[in-house]
This record gives sequence, C-alpha cells and structure tokens, in this order.
Amino acid sequence: MPKVLSYTPSWLSRPSPGFDLFAANSNAPTKAPNGLGKATEYSGPLRTIATRNSEVFVAVGNEIRWSDLVLLQETDKASRSRFSRSQSRSERTAYEDDVGFYRVSSSSNSSSQPRLTRVTKVLKVSIHRPIKQLVISPQGEYMAITTSHTAYIAVLPDSALLNSEDTSVLKLKTFQLGPTAHVLEQPPIASVIWHPLGYRGRCLVTVTTDAVVRLWELNRADRSTFNEPALAIDLKKLANATSADDNLSASKYGATKGFSPDSVELEVASACFGGSPRSQDAVHGWAPMTLWVAMKEGDVYALCPLIPSKWQLNRTSSGAAVIETLTTSINSRYASLEDQLDISEDERRSSTQQLSWLSDIIYQEHLIEDGLLGEAYDVYSRPTSTPPIPKLQGPFSLVPELDEDFELADIIVSGFKILGDDLEEAKSEGLPASVVCLLTTSCEVHICLDLDGIEGRWLPSGKSQQLFLDADPEHDLLVFETVKLLEHGNETTLEPSHPSITIDVNSDNSFFVTHDGGISYLSMASWMQKLERELSNAQSEGAEFRLNVFMEGAQTRVESTICIPKDLHQGNGQPIASCVIIEDSDIGYFLLTTVQGEPYAATLDSSNDELPFDDSAVERYMAFDDEALPQRLELRQSYQAPRTFWKKSELATFIEERVPARRKNTLKDEVRLSPATLELLMNAHRILSQETHQLGLAAADLFRRCERLKDEFNGQIFRAAKLTARIDGVTGDDEEGYEGSEDDERVVGSARIEQRLEEAKAKQTELVARHDQIRKKLAKIGGRDLSEQEQAWIAEIEKIYRSVEGSTSAADHSQKSEDFATWQRIEEVRRLKEELLAQAKETGPGLKDDVNFAIKVPREYRNQRMAHVQEMLDRETSMVDAVSERMSRLNILIS
Repeated sequence: MPKVLSYTPSWLSRPSPGFDLFAANSNAPTKAPNGLGKATEYSGPLRTIATRNSEVFVAVGNEIRWSDLVLLQETDKASRSRFSRSQSRSERTAYEDDVGFYRVSSSSNSSSQPRLTRVTKVLKVSIHRPIKQLVISPQGEYMAITTSHTAYIAVLPDSALLNSEDTSVLKLKTFQLGPTAHVLEQPPIASVIWHPLGYRGRCLVTVTTDAVVRLWELNRADRSTFNEPALAIDLKKLANATSADDNLSASKYGATKGFSPDSVELEVASACFGGSPRSQDAVHGWAPMTLWVAMKEGDVYALCPLIPSKWQLNRTSSGAAVIETLTTSINSRYASLEDQLDISEDERRSSTQQLSWLSDIIYQEHLIEDGLLGEAYDVYSRPTSTPPIPKLQGPFSLVPELDEDFELADIIVSGFKILGDDLEEAKSEGLPASVVCLLTTSCEVHICLDLDGIEGRWLPSGKSQQLFLDADPEHDLLVFETVKLLEHGNETTLEPSHPSITIDVNSDNSFFVTHDGGISYLSMASWMQKLERELSNAQSEGAEFRLNVFMEGAQTRVESTICIPKDLHQGNGQPIASCVIIEDSDIGYFLLTTVQGEPYAATLDSSNDELPFDDSAVERYMAFDDEALPQRLELRQSYQAPRTFWKKSELATFIEERVPARRKNTLKDEVRLSPATLELLMNAHRILSQETHQLGLAAADLFRRCERLKDEFNGQIFRAAKLTARIDGVTGDDEEGYEGSEDDERVVGSARIEQRLEEAKAKQTELVARHDQIRKKLAKIGGRDLSEQEQAWIAEIEKIYRSVEGSTSAADHSQKSEDFATWQRIEEVRRLKEELLAQAKETGPGLKDDVNFAIKVPREYRNQRMAHVQEMLDRETSMVDAVSERMSRLNILIS
C-alpha cells in the first residue's frame, strides 16, 4: 500500500498561486442560475478536477482554470530562493503583492527588469451554470464539461500554448452536446464516460438518471454529431422489449411520458466500462465493450457489446489478445452448445449471433491508422449481422443477499488476467471473470465476484420474434466482502452525500474512495493475485479445500490517506470533489482534491514492494532495549489557517443588499431609536456574533495547536538532553577530572570512539587466535567418538572377517553353533552343485528310455516345474554372486 510521504505542499498553500487556483470567486452571483434565490439541489458526483499529464483543469463555479503542477512547484522554489536573497523591504513587499504572479529574472540580460510570468490561466467557456464534472478524452484533445443537466465538449489547446507567457484569458472552442437531449427540462446527467474503444478517442457515452444511454461519435467537421447521438437507448424500453425491431430509442424533446413502474427501480446512480481504463493490456475481449450500469435502488445491469460504428484496437499484443479471447470464448461456447440437446432455443440463437458477429469482425478489411504519438491502430466497423443495440442483461442477483437496504452511488469493474511463468505472458490475456465494486451513499463498498463473465447478447430480429422470451440464465454476483469506510453511530459520521471512486494509476486492483471523512485507499492486490493464479490453473482436485483457505485469509486492505476536518464542510450540502491521481517524474505520485475552495494533497510512495514486516518490528528486534528506540514521529498535515481569518466580512454585503437605498444615507447620521433601526442593529449583531464566534473557535484551535507544539518541543528537548548525556559518556566528554600525566594527551570525541573501536578489533583478533590454537590442540589430543552407525558397521566387518577366516576361538565356536559361517555355506553350495550335476549325467540316458514307457506328463505342467527349478537356481546363483561381490569390496580373496 502506498505510504504517505508528505501532505499539502507549500506551493498549494496560501498565499501561493496554487492555492488561488482552487479558491472560489469572491464576486460569484448569490442567486441561482434558474433565477430563484436558492440553487437547485444536486445529488450527483462532483468531479471538478481533471488532469492531462501534469496539467490540472479546475472548475470553480462556471469558470475553468488551468495550471501545471510542475510549473507551480518550480516557480515556488525559484520565488523562495529569490525572496531569501532579497535584502530590502521594498523587494519583499513586491513579492508579497504579486499574488498569482512570480518575478523571474531573465538569464539573457541580467540588467533588465524582472518579467512577470503567469502560472495559472483562466479558460473562458460559455456556460452559465455551475460545472459539476470535467472528463478529458483518452487522447487529450477534448474535455467533456457537464453541469447538472447540460453537457458541453471543449477543444483543449496544446500544452505549449497553455504554457506560454500570455496572461490574457483564453477562450475555449466549445460545442453544446445534445441541445434537445441534455437540457434543464430533461433528467440530470449521472455519468459521462469516454468509450475505451472509441475511434481516435472521440466517442462519448452519457447516461442520465432516467436510464437513457446515449452514444456520441464526435467529429468537429460535422456539427450534427454534437446535436444528435449515434445511439440513444432507453433502458426501460429495452428491459421490456421482445424484438430488436421495437422502438428502443429515447423519447424526443417535448414528448409526453406516461407512468412506468420502472422509473424508480431504473434510476441510474453511475455507470462504467469493464476492463482497465488505462490501457487494453490483460483484458478479456468482452470487457471494454461492456457498459455496467448501477441503479440507486441497488440493481446492476450490463449492456454488451456497446460499440460505436467505428472502433479501434491497439496494433500491439494487447490488441491482438482482445480478438483472440473473443475468438476462443465464442468458438468454445458454440462448440459446447452444439453437442447438447437439452439447450434452450434462446441460448442456441445467442451463440449463433455471437459467431456471426465475430465473423463480421474477423473477415472484414479493417484499416490501419497511425495515432498522434506514432502508435498504430486497427480500425474496425461495427458488425451488421446483429442489431447495434444489445440486450439488457440483469438485474444480477447478489449472493448472499444483503440484509440492509442501501443506495448505490458509484461502481467500478476490474478484470482478472491469466498468470503465466513470465511477466510478458501474464500481461497478454485476460479472463472473463471480473470484480464488481459497489459504493453506497453510506460509504460502504460491496466487493462482488462475477465468475461467469458477461458475454454479448442481442434481441431476436423481426423474423424470429416471440411473444415472450425465454428467461435469461441465472447470473449471480458473489458478495465477497463488505468494507465500511465510516462507522455508523460515531461522531465522525456525517450526513450521507455522494461518495465517488477514483482508479489508481499504478494498479487496476486498487482504487481511492472520496467521502465526507476524506480519502481512503483500498487495495485488493493481496487476494486478487491468488484468485488469478487459481483461475489460471484451474484444478478440480482439492478445489474446496483451497477455496476455504483462500476465503479465510483474503481481506481487502484499507487505509485512510487524507482526513478532512468535519467542520470544514459540514452543513454546506456540497460533497468533496472527487480526487485525482497524478504520477509524474517531477512531482511524484500525487493525490489531489479540493474542499470548499481549499486544496488538499498528499505525496505518496510509488513503490509496490510489500515487505513481510514493518519498520517498527525491525527496530524492536534489532534494539537492545525498548527504551532505547527512537520515538516514531507522527506524520501530520501542515497547519492551514482557516478561512475565518482571511475571508471578507458579510457585513458589507449585508448593507449593500439588505438595507434599502433610501436608508443608506441615514446610516451616516446619528442613531435614532426606531423599529427599523432596531431591526437593522439586530441583523448586524447576528452577523457579527456569528463571525466573532467563528474567529474565537479558530483562535482557540490555534492556541491548542501552539500549546501542543510547545509540549512536543519540550519533549524533544528532554530526549535530546538524554541523548547528549549518552553521547558524552561514549565520547568521554563527561569526565570532569583527568588523572593522567601531563605528557599524555587526553583523547575525547571521535578520536575516543576510534580508539575504542581499535581496542575492540585487537581484542577480537586475539580471541580468534586463541580459538584457533585451542581447536588445533584438541584435534591432536583425540578425535571425536564414533556414532552408533559407525560402531555397527565395524562390528559387521569383524563378524564377516571371523566367519571367512574360520577363527577357532571359544567365542567363535559359540557363534558357529548357532549358524554356519559364510565360507562354509559357500563351500556347501558348491559341493551340492557338483553332486547334482554328476547325478544328472548318470541318470540322463536311462531316463530317456523310460520316458517312452512312463506316464506322459502334460507339457504345460512340465514347463511350469522347469521354470520353478530354474528360478530357484537363479536365486541361489544371485545370492552367491552377491556374497562374492561384497567380499571383493572388502578386499578379501576367496580361495
């Protein structure tokens, strides 16, 4: 898990331009854009920060601001260095007054005046409502800008143009998306997603809360592509449709809408595409074509395949793996269903449609185009053998069913990959299974496993339409784990809002969750790798045992990365902006969000190495005593002065807006007692009392921080004094009197330490020499005792020696009485062999004559007996040979 190295840097703190980049406008209109005194309530996600490499686009109200974090960091360092070298007060005042500007001296002409360089820019757009979401296209050319109901597409300038020294306001070229689809009279926008397979990254998918999915294929040369979507799918109609020829498009602007029971159950909370949003590496073929839709009531649906009329794949191994996985999955499913007789007609038709859809892709003449960065792409056309609108799959059942009711806020889907022996093989192909993470409004994350995978399905065409379709095969999402980010009933639990999920740029198995309490990091890498290994090498034997062991030890790791003070945003009704992750060589692994116009950031450790032990355990076992361990310092966020200290008083605004013009002149005269004057004083007192109360709370918090800082400094001074005494004891500086002669020089400090080291080394050398001397002396005195195996081996050798030599001692006679000696057994075997051979020669001719007159023995029985005799002879011969070989190894000659 990433370790927090530091919190909000100085170049994002007040009064730097980085802080002003997120600050709210002081002259913002007080009335809502709809003309009412109160703004329309918005319950969707707040993604007001977008990134392109190290560039940051921030939406503040209806204004978009731009800056480069690397430029902010470098300019802050240069400004601080220049400020520290300035001598006169006038120069320092000039630096402090240039809020938003930094003085940078020219390197070409040192005598010239310093020039002003703007590090932040304002990008002007014709939008009159507060911006809620900013989403940049994969190629970085476009940026989708959405309010609560409307959507716009802005053409982003090149980075070189934005980094120019021009300080004027830059106007962006924008196109309104769907002038009749995304308007105030229509439902709000729930999600805005750039299609991962869109042609040149210009395909946008918008999902509204009334369950309408629109797919836009943008082209600046054709203005109509911004007015009408290429596909408009009403999920409520699609859920009840029985044929692909039905009217599945969204209702036109101004059309009357009747009541539908699906209006509540199909209220969209969020949507996302499957697979990896960063690249096409190690994803299954169906994953980037599957749109997952999460409803607020808790249901989850899927549309597969949802692709534009022109879509592209990287001309690399990852792009080829997408086609390979599609081919393998579709062909294997078609072959398996062909052999089954009890399969439903709907399943057979779906398999045939998949095969026809795949054939259109494989056998078409696709185009090869080069991208902006020199990479090549394979451009395909959408197959025409199947309808462009897929079948709505779902709702998927959660198993086991959750007891508590919940409302979904966001969804994320991550796929599994096949693990191989080497890294290249591990990143080439994905598995159909995936992990579905559901985030609720109560800050709970339900981690579910989709082991079956989503496949492409379509409705039947008009020729084969049916009154009722067969029921879809049961598709379950296994609830693997539920992670609670905020404990209910605690004081830190705030009002439910709209938390959001942000993908980690380093891993597809981890993500960040932005909620009311701050930002939390969740990592599933520990158990996902084990599950990927099990799914890659699936074996039925012992699967239940391995599954039980896996379930006992699998757990998602959760860590709180940034904590937001509760009083900073409590009661304002506006959620925290969804965080963004930036990884750059200059600023590192950076986490950024904003709360009430104040940036909150953290620099994380990008290393993925997870050690089996932590630093505290190493220090505990390596130290001699626990008291000698240095106290671990807690990493805290730097103190940021609350806005109460520097925000403008509302009293001036109150006088301008609430006091009638006819009475403003009387404020300069003497106070006259009247009901109007009393009301005016009471209202002014109410404002001043609230502001002074906030100032008192902020001052009390600052006082407590100062007291704690003073106590910590005292503790550090005390520990430093103890450490100084120990150092003096080692170096000899604590010796008050010196009893040596006047000629001897007193050795202290580093020389004292080096002297003690030399003495220790000399003593060690002496001990080693004494050890070697004693070891050699013991080796000469005698060897070690024989082991039991060695003693048994010697006894066996002596026994064989006595039996072969034929010893005549009394002990040997007692041994011979029990069994024959080895040499006697050998002689007996030889004697019996010679006798048997002689008898066979003598009786051989006579037996031949007797055979003709004797009883005939069956041939099978005779062969069996001869084989038995031959086996006995071979056994005796083998025993004799073995004994002879053993004696030869003992260098004993047998006479």
